[in-house]
Amino acid sequence: MRDRRFDFLYEREKQPVKAYVLERFAGELARELEAWPPPFLDWVSEELRARWAAGAAERPRDDVLRFALEIARQDLLRDFEGVERRLAEGAHRLQSPAEAASLHLLVRLLTEKCLGLKEHAEGARIRREDLVAMLDDVERRLFRVTLG
Repeated sequence: MRDRRFDFLYEREKQPVKAYVLERFAGELARELEAWPPPFLDWVSEELRARWAAGAAERPRDDVLRFALEIARQDLLRDFEGVERRLAEGAHRLQSPAEAASLHLLVRLLTEKCLGLKEHAEGARIRREDLVAMLDDVERRLFRVTLG
C-alpha cells in the first residue's frame, strides 16, 4: 500500500524562487503589522524612539495604515515629489500627533524591511517594483473583505 501523506507535494505547481520569497515576506510583514506594536523598536535609535514614542503607544486606525502603505510604495519607487504631494494632500487623514508619529514609524518600518529583503536576497534579483507589488499583497492581506 502506497503512503499518500506527501501526495500534495506532487500536485503543487512550480513557483519561481522570487515569487515564493515575496509571498512569504508579505505574509510575515502583514502579521507584524497586525500585532501592534510591530517589532520595529529594536532597529530604531533611542533618539527616534523617544521622538516618535506616541506613535507606538496605540494601534493606528486602518486609514493611517493604508496611508503609510501608499507613502512607502512611492518611497520605494523613489518618487520623492510624489511622497511630498501625498503627505500634503493626505494631512487631513491624520487626526492627532500620535497618528503622524505612527505614520512616520510605519513608513520607515515598511521601507527598511523591504530594502533589507532586497539586500539579503541578492540571488532572487528583487527589484523595487517587485517590492511595491509585494506591499499591494500586504494591503490585500491586512484588509481582506469576506462576504457571507
